[in-house]
Amino acid sequence: MIHAETSRWKPVGETRNSRYFAQSDRVLMIVPREGCVDDLASSREEVAFQKAHWRAVGHAGAHVIFFDYMRSQDKDARRTYQTDLGPSEVVGVALIGGTLLSRAIGSFFLGLSKPRIPLRMFDSVEAATAWCEARLGAGPGAAP
Repeated sequence: MIHAETSRWKPVGETRNSRYFAQSDRVLMIVPREGCVDDLASSREEVAFQKAHWRAVGHAGAHVIFFDYMRSQDKDARRTYQTDLGPSEVVGVALIGGTLLSRAIGSFFLGLSKPRIPLRMFDSVEAATAWCEARLGAGPGAAP
């Protein structure tokens, strides 16, 4: 399991499923609560929080999600993330997963979805944040 060392980041809020931290004003670190189940209701809450955050900041950003903490995500949740967020809000999503379960969930999501936002899996925080920073430098619509 890849642990989120949250003491280095600024807390910016939470939902029933996740705690949110700013790694910078451009990268949001999303730490799901251990064992959480993501469904339609929780995914809508997550998206609402994310949209409000980027609206308050005044520009789009990138997400790093610690997938190891999740237990499951249903198809309605996946659909919410595919359709309700766009590149004007989020320019890239990095999924971090070190366990077999998290990598299976992430691979399933990547294999079945056609997200409007570039999405990649990583096995380290450093690689994920470097990719996010590169996405932010490239701007919306750039090649992944």
